[in-house]
Amino acid sequence: MTTQPTPSAPTAAAPGSARPRATPAQNLVTILVSWWLMIGIFIDGWAHNTLGESLETFFTPWHAVFYSGYLVTALWVGFLVWRGLREGRRGLAAVPVGYGMALLGVPVFALGGLGDLTWHTIFGIEVGIEALLSPTHLLLFLGAELLALAPLVASWRAPTPRRSAPGVVWPAVLSMTAGLSFASFMHMYLWGLYRLPTGLGFDSTAGELAGILVTSVILTAPVLLLVRRWQLPFGAVTWMYGVNGALMVVLAPWLGDARWRVLLVGLVAGLLTDTLIALLRPSPGRVLYLRSFSLALPLTVWLPFLGGATVLGLMRASPELWLGVTVMASLGGLALSALVVPPDLPREARE
Repeated sequence: MTTQPTPSAPTAAAPGSARPRATPAQNLVTILVSWWLMIGIFIDGWAHNTLGESLETFFTPWHAVFYSGYLVTALWVGFLVWRGLREGRRGLAAVPVGYGMALLGVPVFALGGLGDLTWHTIFGIEVGIEALLSPTHLLLFLGAELLALAPLVASWRAPTPRRSAPGVVWPAVLSMTAGLSFASFMHMYLWGLYRLPTGLGFDSTAGELAGILVTSVILTAPVLLLVRRWQLPFGAVTWMYGVNGALMVVLAPWLGDARWRVLLVGLVAGLLTDTLIALLRPSPGRVLYLRSFSLALPLTVWLPFLGGATVLGLMRASPELWLGVTVMASLGGLALSALVVPPDLPREARE
């Protein structure tokens, strides 16, 4: 006589078992909800730049958009952690790999939101650069960055090869696009693509030239980080620069018709960068090609922007001025590559 085996219950994860990994689909959901938050913040930035001092209350439609985006993102991150707890994991072991920063971002953003409400009640609505440097707003953006970059970290730490499938790489690219856009937003007062050097003298151009160098770092660093981990598919940087450029021109009503030229510069720079990646295949294992790519990367932005402005008669800067700052940005890209992929340490220095 044989007996039928009793169906076994789902096995709970052992307390010391490995942390769960988010699937590409789960990372995509995180990207979608965090982009909701990102778009809401840019809508709020547009309102501040367009309406200015007429904003008199914390409770605005644009605040509703980005705070609802935060709420949905926080609930989604909580759901992923709850799944780990349900599987029998405890503590941080229930948090998917790469999502520890998102878990931290939830209370950081909430603290910034409560502080923002209190700040606005006591001190009123910030105008101009004060809105970017408000301590509570800085907390909001830190929390937003932590939430938006979780899929990037999760993809980075996944045991996948450098030449991974698009389903692995694109979530990282989309996550980095949000991270780049948040950083760009917080530095809009220095954004080099908003202003052109006047060429009227050192004092009148120093801030604008410094803005170009800061902007160059913000645009270059994310690409170098992605290139260190993956062989990017063609179009990845065009997407990053195109989306970031579109969001940034929305914030700048003072650009007028020039916003289309600014957006075009981003798209051209993205296409040139994607072409360089396809030709040079920069990677930590091909250091000479990586350094060459890093040197050329800022040129894809500033040669079309500053050179095009000169040809069109949109700026009165000497060749020494605009070519000099372009070379400085290029050298900055090379320096960044040494930080992203530093030279190997000798064995004696590794202990």
